[in-house]
Amino acid sequence: MSIMFLGSALCEVGEDGSVTIPGFLDEALPEDIAELLVSKHAADGCLVGYGHDHLEQLSARAEARRLADESRGEDARNHYRRMRRTFGIVEKMPRTGATMKIPAAMRHLGKIGTLALFVGAGDSFEIWNPDLAVQSDDEQFRDLAAFRLASRTGLDNASGGH
Repeated sequence: MSIMFLGSALCEVGEDGSVTIPGFLDEALPEDIAELLVSKHAADGCLVGYGHDHLEQLSARAEARRLADESRGEDARNHYRRMRRTFGIVEKMPRTGATMKIPAAMRHLGKIGTLALFVGAGDSFEIWNPDLAVQSDDEQFRDLAAFRLASRTGLDNASGGH
């Protein structure tokens, strides 16, 4: 059974990368999953997270791309670069109760600071630096990121925060 991630949430990130699991992720994840995987997104300036069950799909997609590239006579090095990005630049993201920890290397690659915007993407989810998300060329996504940030700012102002 594939896990489907639907929704979005802005979360605070601790110095050690710990974050409260957003509700939409928590609802999608079976309780017995102790860790997720996280890697640098292949096309956007964010991270992508998924369960171990998603690895088979990634492998099948990579093989389909390899075959398509090969039939077009493209350089085989593109395949190996894609394989390194997909399976080499990946780390485990431990889950403990209601929290998980984004590894330091992944926070560096995704430019994740004290806030992270989690966004469902079907069989995976994305983790964005919200400042980068509001600069996206996807207008609806940019608007969502701006809304999430404004909602947080409104809550901070209402509670006396900054």
